[in-house]
Order: sequence, then structure tokens, then C-alpha cells
Amino acid sequence: MTDYLLVFPSKAHAEQFGIANGFASADENGDVQASLASHTHALCEIGEHFTGGDEDTPATGDGQYWVLFRDLVGIPIPEGAEVFIHWSSTSSDPKPDDCPQQFWA
Repeated sequence: MTDYLLVFPSKAHAEQFGIANGFASADENGDVQASLASHTHALCEIGEHFTGGDEDTPATGDGQYWVLFRDLVGIPIPEGAEVFIHWSSTSSDPKPDDCPQQFWA
């Protein structure tokens, strides 16, 4: 099992990537639906990452679209996906501080 934290330039990029690699599909209206879970993977759409937002600092978004992806069976990394992988649980490094600290429940 491997967890990946992916970051895309926009939600549209994430949706295009998901459709191209079988993790999402468009319905008859063109609305994209992600396959959030199967026997091979689980996916959590985080969206834009915000920091700040307390009484002294306004919340600031990073303008990117984040996705937490859990590979349950050793799915090969799709061609071109490396540029979107911000962190992987296969590394010995903790998640970087500049990203959402989302974890599986």
C-alpha cells in the first residue's frame, strides 16, 4: 500500500488526469465524477490548500488542487504522473510542511 499526495495546477488538470488514467469519468452532462474508492485504490479530493485564517491573518490559498491517493495493490505510476507527485509514503521523508497535512482516518 502506498499513499501519494498529488498537486495539480487546477481542478480541471486533476480531472483530465483522472479521466485519462481511469480514476474519473464524465457523465452525460460533462460533469466529472471521481472514482473515490475501489478494490485497487482510494482517493480523497482535498482541493485548494489554505493557510492562515486566524484573527490576525487572512486565509491565503495556494491556487493549486491537491489530491490524496492511496494505492492498495501496486498500481503502476501512469506516464507523466511524476510531475504531480508532491510526496509519497515510499519515501522516508515526512510530508513537507508546505502541503495539506491530510491523513486517512
